[in-house]
Amino acid sequence: MNSEQIGISLDLINRHYQEPNRNRYESKYFWEELYPLIRASGFRAIEIPYEPVWQFGGRSGVPMNRYCINTKYGDAANYRAKLAEAGIDHVAGVTFDPNLFMRNGSIDFYFGASGHFAGEALAHAADLGADYFAISPSAYYGRIAHYHPDIDAKIATFADRETDMLRGLAEKAEGTGVTLVLRNEYWSLFRGERILPLLDALPSSVKLDVDTASLTIAGIDPADFITAQIDRIGCVHLTDTSFVDDAETWKTANPEFPEQRATQVFRDPGTGTVDLRQIVSLLDRLGYAGPIMCSARQTRDPFRALLRTRALLNQLQN
Repeated sequence: MNSEQIGISLDLINRHYQEPNRNRYESKYFWEELYPLIRASGFRAIEIPYEPVWQFGGRSGVPMNRYCINTKYGDAANYRAKLAEAGIDHVAGVTFDPNLFMRNGSIDFYFGASGHFAGEALAHAADLGADYFAISPSAYYGRIAHYHPDIDAKIATFADRETDMLRGLAEKAEGTGVTLVLRNEYWSLFRGERILPLLDALPSSVKLDVDTASLTIAGIDPADFITAQIDRIGCVHLTDTSFVDDAETWKTANPEFPEQRATQVFRDPGTGTVDLRQIVSLLDRLGYAGPIMCSARQTRDPFRALLRTRALLNQLQN
């Protein structure tokens, strides 16, 4: 596999938690300095998380939604041109997480807001020329349970509503040429293999987004999962972890930051226990030719993470 074809997700920049000089992450200049560094690290493609929160806050320096891009660059075409100047050839994908909208006891509000902004994010992905639009099919289990304590008895109803929303989104995606893929996060109502019945209920155009760390934490062997589902995979995220969920952290309100102990769930690719070399070799043997994204979410140092990830990919080529 040619590592030059592998992209990096902008989720390596932690935009949500306070630290000294966090305000620089909210400035246009920070991102425009970052793009050439991404290219210098050997990446020609990026993935962009779509985050409506930056629209509400008016912080248009963060390139995470259509409003911010249009405010700073006029339109997606101008933004793509700016990326090209920095050596970034392609926005491979856009991701969307509906967790923001699980904020009260109204399930109608959740699906209404999620559906609206997912549609916005999909349209933005099309404007950016993205290959895929990756959507998380549920908020955190623990966050849902906080507002809906009876969620275990209502999972079927929730799944029906989610299926209806995703069918509408799939129809829109088919008209744009962007592939809709479902993320399999370990904290989801549809964690691990639970995502498969949801996928079965959707059009064949909808694919799986395989996240190697999330599968591992959920107790699923990524290699076995990939082998069984290879024909339905639309995107692979090379993520790493050393975290073992022995206290049902996935059911807590903020599972990325375990409340039982101070620990880092996700690790920079190549620094955890996931056998990424095996995964990449397997994808080669199975003839997978779709998008592959490296993700260093929760990284302590995004610039070191860039170099660590490139070093890993160089090793995988040998």
